[in-house]
Amino acid sequence: MRRIVYSFTVGVVLAAAAFLAQPSQAQPFTLDEKIKPTELKLADYKAESETGQGRLAQISITQTDPSQYFFVEGVSIYSPDYVGITADDPSSGMKVSLHKETWEQAAISGHPDGEGHWETKFKTTGDFGIQVVPDKLPAKYSIIVWVGKEVDPQLPSPFVYSSSTGGVWLSSKIIIISIVGLVIVAIVAVLLFRSRSKAVTACLVFGLGLGLLLPMPASLGAQDMSDLKNLTKALDYLKKFLELEKNNKKMWDDSNPLSPGEAAPDMDRRGPTMPSSCAGERQSSEECRCFAAAAERLNKNRLMLEKMRIMVANQKAFKDKAIALGNSYAQLHTLMGLQWIGIRTHDIEEPYAQFKTIANQKHQLLMAAIQDSLKTISACEAKMGERDWYEKYGFVYYEFLYDAYKPSF
Repeated sequence: MRRIVYSFTVGVVLAAAAFLAQPSQAQPFTLDEKIKPTELKLADYKAESETGQGRLAQISITQTDPSQYFFVEGVSIYSPDYVGITADDPSSGMKVSLHKETWEQAAISGHPDGEGHWETKFKTTGDFGIQVVPDKLPAKYSIIVWVGKEVDPQLPSPFVYSSSTGGVWLSSKIIIISIVGLVIVAIVAVLLFRSRSKAVTACLVFGLGLGLLLPMPASLGAQDMSDLKNLTKALDYLKKFLELEKNNKKMWDDSNPLSPGEAAPDMDRRGPTMPSSCAGERQSSEECRCFAAAAERLNKNRLMLEKMRIMVANQKAFKDKAIALGNSYAQLHTLMGLQWIGIRTHDIEEPYAQFKTIANQKHQLLMAAIQDSLKTISACEAKMGERDWYEKYGFVYYEFLYDAYKPSF
């Protein structure tokens, strides 16, 4: 069963508030005690090309139960993700599904092709689950999970150059809020799981390069040649996939969120522009050094606000779907309903109430840092003849950010 667990601290790096997350083992929510997923742990992956750099998990499976469950955690919405499953016997059918909030609802599903291979790409936050249901048992297959490096687009500036603002406010325009994996990625909504799988025979290895495998842990036993052959084949599929992608950013742009209701980076945030005599090329000039440093801090905190917006939205989505699932179970039997009341209160509602309190506190800290940056910029503008810049322009922008990114529960 999944419980809302969070552990994060606010730090200030160059006056930009960042969230520090310590993820726990997690999985999609369920009340079915028979679901005991196996964790697929990601390790650093050094590919042959820059596009393929990231983290990788490989696992070879001999499945003896009708359904087998796996989960992956520590994933960033700013990274492109890939899951590939390759059957040892191409003629053996199976159904593969990926899950986000609950095990009962699949986000993506499919079947291997004529060569026994199935793959998909997406982007998501936190963790996700994988379910495999073979047509016949036992079933042998390999799973590859690849998480690419975070994308790093440059955040467009909200400033426009003006040698003489004269107190006239410039017209509003679109500020494109791109997503940057700067400082520390906020990963909340990390959730506990109760037990490990007992029915699967798994040989887990992590790749440091295409075709390069680490020695097996002694506790798992040695892989036979069939496992190695199938893992190599699965890695070849990943290599072909990466070769078709032009670059990491393009791959990320072309990937959809895993869950239809999952929050993703918003590229169309609107807001007012701010005139400045240091905007554009003048930012690198000696007299604008104070402006440049403050503007950089401002941008980092804008990114943190966007990350927090995604985090809050996805946590709320998980809470709503978990409660809806529990309520449907509770209607089946009176005793189950009584048990569900305790689970809902202890594992969902109480932690979520604490999460809301912390999210509101983080919003206040981020906005305080943003206000400090804007007032520093105002002081720089005053040195160049523009008095009361914050009162004329900075305050309006501050109010916009405050309302646009106020946590919505």
